[in-house]
Amino acid sequence: MDITTRFERILNLFFFLQSKSYVNLDSLKKRFQVSERTIYRDLKALEAAGIPIVFEAGMGYTLMEGFRIQSRPFTEEEVLSLMVAEKIIEKHETSFIKQQFESALIKIKSAYRFQDKERLTQLHDRLLIQKNTTSSYLPNVLDLLLNALLKKQQATITYCKPGGTQEEHRIIEAVGVMQQHDHWYVFAYCCLRQDYRNFRLDRIKKITLMPQPFSREHANPETLRESIKKQKNTSIRIKADRKNAHYLHWERTAFGFEKEEIENDQVIMHFQYKQNPSYFVRWFMMFIDFAEILEPVSLREEISDLLEKGILKLKKEP
Repeated sequence: MDITTRFERILNLFFFLQSKSYVNLDSLKKRFQVSERTIYRDLKALEAAGIPIVFEAGMGYTLMEGFRIQSRPFTEEEVLSLMVAEKIIEKHETSFIKQQFESALIKIKSAYRFQDKERLTQLHDRLLIQKNTTSSYLPNVLDLLLNALLKKQQATITYCKPGGTQEEHRIIEAVGVMQQHDHWYVFAYCCLRQDYRNFRLDRIKKITLMPQPFSREHANPETLRESIKKQKNTSIRIKADRKNAHYLHWERTAFGFEKEEIENDQVIMHFQYKQNPSYFVRWFMMFIDFAEILEPVSLREEISDLLEKGILKLKKEP
């Protein structure tokens, strides 16, 4: 083995441990692309060099509290990447995030070499990033959601449902914040629905942090979303105009059709769909002019998102 390569890896392993509270073995293997045996060897090499590594069952490895060594100088690529990140954050809608990032970046910049600072001064005004003017989020919605998540406190939101101006009041327990389909969402446990839901940030018209703690422990968003995807069936209920409902008959059995009920001039159809519900949405959109999804609400929101994107695309075309 190349001794220089191993030395670089062990050094990077130390700084990686120093940058995290706890790191499990799988994360270390993925980070350094080596075997479990190699990670153990490198950890022992650090311990032999006097680095106090602590292992906590169920959490992983960390350095003893208070132990720190000055990190290595930034590479040119790292300095440029931080400058790009700074420019992007400057245009962020949320003042709290901008302020805290600026404070953290000042501490990082204090470790720059003189030539790095000179290079950044020359490039700073030559990188232009325009603000996204299409968003309509509340000024501090991300601040409050992230605070609610970290403090494990409930929040009340006033939420505008897709496809209309009707507003609903919900009590939520924020689990995570994510960007998907060109929009920001909070993935949260809805106390009214007793289930996990995505709430689009630009549809939140008011948010208030409550003193009440979370009603339960929540896994991380990725784990929860994967478990939801693995559920065997999605119960779907739709409503269609009676005179046009026959158009769905040709393929509905392939989409888990179970039964239907006649209510005046409407037909209520029940489905148990076994695949990704997004496939059902794509099929259902052929009948959107005379039918609607009643449940689950998440599929209604998905249809609304697709329609919005389609309309925007049509407007852009000459």
